[in-house]
Amino acid sequence: MREARYPERTFYWNALLVLSALLLVGRLAQLQLFSGESRRQAELNTVRRVEVVPPRGVLRDRKERLWVSNVPYFNLFLTPKEAQGLDTIDLARLLEVSPEWFRQRIQQARQYSTAKPSLIVRYVAFPRYAALMENTWRQTGFSAQVLHRRHYLYPIGAHFLGYLSEVTPKEIADSEGKYTLGNLIGRSGLERQYENLIAGRKGYRFIVVDAMGRELYAYEQGRHDIPPVRGSDLVLTVDAELQQFAESLFTGKSGALVAIEPATGEILCAVSAPAYDPNLFSGERAQQNWQTLHSMPRLPLYNRFSQGMYPPGSTFKLLNALIALQESTLTPEVAYPCAMGYIRNGGKPACHAHPSPLNLIGAIQHSCNAYFASVYTDLLHHSKYPRVDIAYEIWRDYLLYFGVGRRLGIDIPSEKPGNLPSKAYYDRYYRAGRWNAYTTISNSIGQGEILMTPLQMANVMCIIANRGYYVQPHFLRYIYRQPSRQVSYFDTIRVPIAAEHFERIIQGMRLAVEAGTGYTAYVPGMDLCGKTGTAQNPHGQDHSVFVGFAPWDSPKIAIAVIVENAGWGASWAAPIASLVVEKYLTGTISRPHLLKYIQETRLIPQ
Repeated sequence: MREARYPERTFYWNALLVLSALLLVGRLAQLQLFSGESRRQAELNTVRRVEVVPPRGVLRDRKERLWVSNVPYFNLFLTPKEAQGLDTIDLARLLEVSPEWFRQRIQQARQYSTAKPSLIVRYVAFPRYAALMENTWRQTGFSAQVLHRRHYLYPIGAHFLGYLSEVTPKEIADSEGKYTLGNLIGRSGLERQYENLIAGRKGYRFIVVDAMGRELYAYEQGRHDIPPVRGSDLVLTVDAELQQFAESLFTGKSGALVAIEPATGEILCAVSAPAYDPNLFSGERAQQNWQTLHSMPRLPLYNRFSQGMYPPGSTFKLLNALIALQESTLTPEVAYPCAMGYIRNGGKPACHAHPSPLNLIGAIQHSCNAYFASVYTDLLHHSKYPRVDIAYEIWRDYLLYFGVGRRLGIDIPSEKPGNLPSKAYYDRYYRAGRWNAYTTISNSIGQGEILMTPLQMANVMCIIANRGYYVQPHFLRYIYRQPSRQVSYFDTIRVPIAAEHFERIIQGMRLAVEAGTGYTAYVPGMDLCGKTGTAQNPHGQDHSVFVGFAPWDSPKIAIAVIVENAGWGASWAAPIASLVVEKYLTGTISRPHLLKYIQETRLIPQ
């Protein structure tokens, strides 16, 4: 009986094993032959998603001439677990780097992650990349990211164009997938301001790779690929040839220049000197070049036209006159005496030799310090105001309308507001009730605590040229081939000054150029109105300043120029301004000897 049960038990065990085998085979058949989802999942395990970064939109000048274009390059990545057959000496030779440096980068990649790609070499040009690709079948684990660096056909305008650099880990984390390792982002200037327009939208390719990570073919013939969207091309307000000409006038000089079309607020050129070639920040030596420029004593990276804050000097007198006219504390016919200085304040501020007494137009023509000190004093101490500090706050409110002491909202980052002292400032400095027009008399001639950027100075000229309003200064004109598409809105701001008051100021400015302190800016038939300034500088020689616009009756260009440590406004700023205005209005230069002298004279040591 016991022996008969053993064969029966063996039969049951064999049947169970056969049934299990059949179930296993059936399940495998189902997975491999009938389940499309599982088959696709298996295929996806061998599919690599390749990021496709589109070229950034190019930049064109106001005449639609190509200015900033793109040049392709490659960032090279290595996934250590896929790497086989690495010959570091051969690879270093192909990539034109040292074998020691290359081995160090590979070791860093392994320490970071064996499964994730690490950036090994940046800015690989196409010939080097092509040579490397010929070796990938025996040296595996490499992948590449195609990017584009900037190329500047006009090597100018660096301070407003801006530059690109690689995204930081924090920017990657905050971008919600928009940026990944090795991507470039606008770091300053217009590249940063309009990043969302210029950068476009990245796409993706899905590539089948073998077990060694080598690309074989497009997954399902590319049906799942997401095409990239190229960035928008922008047309700027700047005339590239005028910019190039203006920068040439600042060779060997420190300072700034801003020229604006008054009716539109479009910036025609903007110079910060010393300048630098923006191509220095585009390529594999960008970081080293940045460090070199950063260490230079003349601060070429510093944007003087929108961040430099200078005393406006005598150019500020025009604003004091407009405010006093509007407040009816001054009439144009009133004449004030000058005895080489302001008599009522012991000769301070001092003045230079000129006819005396002078009315408003004559005072602008000859830039009389005593006259404008009288205007300022009579305004703050006028009987219509109960206290000096109340009169001061009214005066200050007018200046804020003119854009003094506040940012204008230009479309590049990091604009500075200048400085316009408040009542609270003087209360702290002198104690409340113990200051007046005489203790703040430097305000009458644009010295002391008052500071303005060259951009603000040029904007004031737009207000005078327009007889009472300005459009926010800006660099973006429109999207290329879409001129009707407005992507930014720039406000029009009116100042609370009656239009007739501007006419008297303009008459004085015309005479200042034709037969006054701004005579070095005179060009027959150009109808340039201007005002010189000599801005006191506690750190060295005075700054040379000039502001103006032309033609006087239908203004096409407003300009502000400051040349650091160059003395009188008529010595350098006025002739530089007149050359730029003449070049813009006529396309020619009638004083080649002056042009040659300014371009060749260096005011700062090499």
